[in-house]
Amino acid sequence: MEKYLYICEYCSKEYIPKRRYKQKFCSNSCRVNSHIRNKKLQLNRTTKGLKVPTEKEPKDGVTWGGIGNATIANIATEVGKSLFIKEENKPATKGDIQSLLAKTNGRFFRVANIPVRNDGAIAYYDMELKSVVYLNNLPKWN
Repeated sequence: MEKYLYICEYCSKEYIPKRRYKQKFCSNSCRVNSHIRNKKLQLNRTTKGLKVPTEKEPKDGVTWGGIGNATIANIATEVGKSLFIKEENKPATKGDIQSLLAKTNGRFFRVANIPVRNDGAIAYYDMELKSVVYLNNLPKWN
């Protein structure tokens, strides 16, 4: 029996075919590489050097879909925060700090974890003296 030798259409190496008259390549890797090379050649011929965008490449700029997705994500995050974070654990806002300053005229802040003295004086932190003072005449706040 005579052995036929074929020449691979990709790498030009001689090989013995497993399927006579149908096999054009010596291996699967040569077959795949040939297909990739042919696709690139066809693309270059049709575009004449111009780059054609594909669906996989991201588009430049902002789209309405992207804005909508970002808005939905922000709303969902804020709703989740308001549902699952206790009120005492939420961060203070600028308005909260301004209302505290307005109540205390910006100098005295009530110290909640120091008990009231026997004479009824309440502990406050004095922002100017940078120390704790006891006062009787300031209103009691929570």
